[in-house]
Amino acid sequence: MFGFGKAMPFDRDATLRRAEEFRGRKKPKKAIAELRKVLAIDPKDAIAHSKLGPLLISTGHQVEALESFRIAADDLDARGFADKALSLWLQIAQTRVSDLDAWEKVTQFHVTRGRKADGVKVLLQAAFAQQGKEGRGRAIRLLEKALLFEPQRLEAILALAPLLVKERRAPEARVLLDTALTFTSGPNARKLRRKLFLLFPGFSTFWRWLRS
Repeated sequence: MFGFGKAMPFDRDATLRRAEEFRGRKKPKKAIAELRKVLAIDPKDAIAHSKLGPLLISTGHQVEALESFRIAADDLDARGFADKALSLWLQIAQTRVSDLDAWEKVTQFHVTRGRKADGVKVLLQAAFAQQGKEGRGRAIRLLEKALLFEPQRLEAILALAPLLVKERRAPEARVLLDTALTFTSGPNARKLRRKLFLLFPGFSTFWRWLRS
């Protein structure tokens, strides 16, 4: 008669507000708990995921946070909020530098909006963030993509050549450097000749460097 035992309807907005209050009061675990209530009803709720991601990062749950960032970024992009989506993809990339998909998403956002130079900067940043032998292949892929956009980018050429040598692709490295010398002069040409000598030591490469 009085409705005892009936479940109260779930109030998504009120739950999101509580989560925000807990976040503001520096209680991330309680904020996360509230956001999980929203996601229990709708696992693809992009707003909840966008709020959850940073909280998970702050509490040391990076893998789960990245999934939340991805869901939120895809939703924002689909709804036309490209700059907000870009910000989330950049957070993903910087949190997990080995995630090439995230770096390439950020690059794609810049390039498709006529900001090719910014896209190349992202690829270089990503390549230089790769570490050790395991990261070498990823760095090569990123630098090669950067050179597709800017074939004469000296920074990428000088970084790529030694990686190719380490991967037993020395002939490709030699062609890369020799080709770069055809469109480079002055101090930059000297840098290239020095790199040639260091990677391919011999009288001819030393002489070319000495005379530059």
